[in-house]
Amino acid sequence: MTIRLSLRKRFRKLTANSKGFSSVIGTTFMVLVMMFLSTTVFLWTLSQNTLYNEAIREKNQLESDVLSENVQITNTTYVVNANDQVQISAAITNPSSLSVQFTTLWVYASNATYTGYNFTTLSNVNVKGGAYLSRSFDMIVKGLRSKGAYSFASWLITGRGNVVPLQKSTSSNIVTSQTTQGIGSLMMSFTNFFYYKVILNQGSYYLDFSSQASGYLVNKNDAPIAFMVTLTNLDSKDDILLNPYSEFFSILPFTGGAYQAVTWYIVNVNPTTGLINVPFTNILLPHPAPDPIPKSVYFASMDPVQSSFTPLPQNKMAGPGTAPVNLALIGTKGGSPFGQNIPFVSIYINS
Repeated sequence: MTIRLSLRKRFRKLTANSKGFSSVIGTTFMVLVMMFLSTTVFLWTLSQNTLYNEAIREKNQLESDVLSENVQITNTTYVVNANDQVQISAAITNPSSLSVQFTTLWVYASNATYTGYNFTTLSNVNVKGGAYLSRSFDMIVKGLRSKGAYSFASWLITGRGNVVPLQKSTSSNIVTSQTTQGIGSLMMSFTNFFYYKVILNQGSYYLDFSSQASGYLVNKNDAPIAFMVTLTNLDSKDDILLNPYSEFFSILPFTGGAYQAVTWYIVNVNPTTGLINVPFTNILLPHPAPDPIPKSVYFASMDPVQSSFTPLPQNKMAGPGTAPVNLALIGTKGGSPFGQNIPFVSIYINS
């Protein structure tokens, strides 16, 4: 009882002393504020450390992806057309597992009296991991002349910032190509042979470059389709122009042992967007000076293209079965009439 009375007296004395009581309250409040600030600083430090570690992981992953890009660009050819336009064709191989996007193309041209360069921004130039892509690009380099002799250098910039040089054709390609000179001036590449789906978008037809597949094995359900072959003019002096009556011709099998002749006519295709251009304009295959110049040529039209384009309908595609294919090429060589038939491959139509 005495202890309880003593505590009561002390509490009354403390409460009666306002300065002592406010000091206790103030000290308690300050301790709470310090604990709150300490907790806040700790949590902020922890969050910043997390953000830092995440940024380091992203940076390391980016550096790893940059180092993992291993794109090879070969068989590069250059053609100087009118209006200072340089047409560049190349084969792009991506042996890595990463998809690669190309954003910029640079071209440098020079001869004894002239030096110039330019660049262009690219879109939809993507190569999936393990894929092969044959593409053409058009560039403007001011001051060039179509009959001049130039030395070229070019390189592509990837979306990850890597610089990939475009390598020219090797001499071994030239030696191999001589075997065709006994049957005509044009050679076809047996490696660069593909087909693409033809799509309709806002009233215009396009090739879906992302659907690229081997031309040797064709899925009937992909129709309408377009075939792409790579042609090289080996004539010693003359350019070759292909007119709209050049065709990709095949005898396709139907059920019951019947066969039907089917033809895809040549078309103009924008190498960047895949747009099929109408009306058709003759396609130039320049003579090989100083190097052979491969050219991607597309066949997609049901009829010779004049003022409109009609794709080959799916019901024209037969199968399943194997079919021989011929290229019946018509045009001019050095201004004189020219024609060449190339019985080049067989294809399989898979239903």
